[in-house]
Amino acid sequence: MNFSIRLSGQQESDTWLHHTRLALVCEGGGQRGIFTAGILDTFLEQDFFPFRTLVGTSAGAQNLSAYASGSRGYARRIIMRYTTQKPFFDPLRFARGGHLIDLDWLFDTTGESFPLDVERAARRLQGRDLRVVACRSDTLQADYLPFTPAQWATTVKASSAIPMFYRGGVTIGDVTYWDGGVSDPLPLRAAHQWGADCIVVIRTLPASYAVKPLKLPPRLMKGRLSNMAAVLQSHLDGYLLAHDFIARPPAGVKVIELAPRQPLKSQLVGSKLEALRHDYRLGQACARQFLEQHAWRLRRRQPPPV
Repeated sequence: MNFSIRLSGQQESDTWLHHTRLALVCEGGGQRGIFTAGILDTFLEQDFFPFRTLVGTSAGAQNLSAYASGSRGYARRIIMRYTTQKPFFDPLRFARGGHLIDLDWLFDTTGESFPLDVERAARRLQGRDLRVVACRSDTLQADYLPFTPAQWATTVKASSAIPMFYRGGVTIGDVTYWDGGVSDPLPLRAAHQWGADCIVVIRTLPASYAVKPLKLPPRLMKGRLSNMAAVLQSHLDGYLLAHDFIARPPAGVKVIELAPRQPLKSQLVGSKLEALRHDYRLGQACARQFLEQHAWRLRRRQPPPV
């Protein structure tokens, strides 16, 4: 199998995955989010929507929005049809000082020709909480923006605004935001702070992928490269904290990690259609195995205290 499903924090003797609040966390990764799309489309196909907390970063937030609206195939079409077009991804435009990825074109075009049913998402989310991770450009701290129909496109665009690739960031109110992966690429700790004691996390990088602590040379923290060095350091720090959480969840917390076993064939941007189709099917296969192995174990919530 080219994917892995790993459970941590569960006692081997326990049959049921008891919980009081179940969360779903989705990593970003640009076009690698096609793997997540395959998983969530399969969840929708099987009417599997038990999560009370949903939180995603960048492409993970885009996928969660489609999942929340019940729009099977929406994220797959956005990635395969729209993010593969030159108006979205243009290295020559980038070399001339423009955007490498034009989020304005993407959200304007899809908003007109293939809009998300945000009102349906709002109805399906009643009693649930969907948050979008975005990074403040001034402090590099994460903000967890709530899903609202009126602000959906702006918040998801903010969460997807990769520094340098989309120049200038996205401004909401008086705050300019960058891609949420800068500050919290895998927001499991946030989900836990909101009460989740069982977290399903969908990765777009292999489970074996791990960053190492990095101490950047002092010369990089000064001058023209200082901002990008700080962005890189923030991203790596966030990954280290998330990996530690997955490997050693707090007492009473369970984590189920769904991830490719090897690097996906698709890339952050510039992927071939064959690679995207392959990774979408891989996500579907991963979801089917997860549902077979674990979905029934999640049906019992935490028993009342004796």
